[in-house]
Amino acid sequence: MTENSELRGELLKYVAGAEVPNTKFSNSNLSNKSFNFEHFSLPIGYYKVFTDRVKFNVEHLVGNEEIDGINKPLMKDIIKYRHFVDEGQWGMFRNKIGPIRYKKFTKAMARTNLETIDAKVSIDLKRILRLPSSLHSKVSMKCMEVKNRETFDPFKEAVPKFVYERK
Repeated sequence: MTENSELRGELLKYVAGAEVPNTKFSNSNLSNKSFNFEHFSLPIGYYKVFTDRVKFNVEHLVGNEEIDGINKPLMKDIIKYRHFVDEGQWGMFRNKIGPIRYKKFTKAMARTNLETIDAKVSIDLKRILRLPSSLHSKVSMKCMEVKNRETFDPFKEAVPKFVYERK
């Protein structure tokens, strides 16, 4: 990839669903009218990526999370009405929590999606090109998939045996 890190960062945000998609469209051919489409009403491209990521987040909420931009009453309503999201009835979900609160919700979900990625690592060419089980050239730690970041201990799981044996 020969493009600069800024472009790679934009690509990363796209894949992670880290920006609320544009919902306002104008058409100069139809007397300059503008149209609003929510992300869930356009099941293609980035709109689908964002919708799928938000759905994943909603399905995995427990209710006690502290998410910037989502207060306790909004979190309670998200949990209460998430069955609409499971059923693909985003419009009903939006109506139940309210359009203003829905806008806050989507912004918070975009920020949450951005927090799940390590942008500095992901846009650096030296790091992005490492394959699983390859070793870091300076510290000899293995590149590996982290299945549970709460329990992952890099010093136990990512350090090969030979590093301890050579001491």
